[in-house]
Amino acid sequence: MPVFHGKVQDLRREGVLLPVRVGVGQAAEAALRRAGRAPPAAQAVTAMVDIGAGRSLIRVGLAKKLVLTPVGTVEIDTPSSTDLEAAEYFVRFWLSDSFALESTALEAPLPGHDLGALLGRDVLALARLEYDGPGQEYTLTFDQPAAR
Repeated sequence: MPVFHGKVQDLRREGVLLPVRVGVGQAAEAALRRAGRAPPAAQAVTAMVDIGAGRSLIRVGLAKKLVLTPVGTVEIDTPSSTDLEAAEYFVRFWLSDSFALESTALEAPLPGHDLGALLGRDVLALARLEYDGPGQEYTLTFDQPAAR
């Protein structure tokens, strides 16, 4: 059972932030390897856990770095825009060297200079999140086994 725990200076201001790597999904990786090509290296980013977001997001430009092909587009509303067209991609979020989750993610502008991904309720549906405001810490626990 993978568990991710963090203690921060000001949890209310900073939020739940996790270092993750974003990479191509397993199917895309397998197709690239069958074609004799190495998959692009997963990109290390800071991800924010956002219980207000229904879908996970990746920062604009990250899909290009990973040479991802969109699987569709959807219109989304963000705090700063409405009816924004966002491309959708299959990705793998590596939360550690031994644990990854596959999901679709939308490419959209993200607030802050260091934020590269946002983990929404699509990912949180697989986990338990404990937010300890007075203790300035959080724990994110997944019941599924670690990635191979």
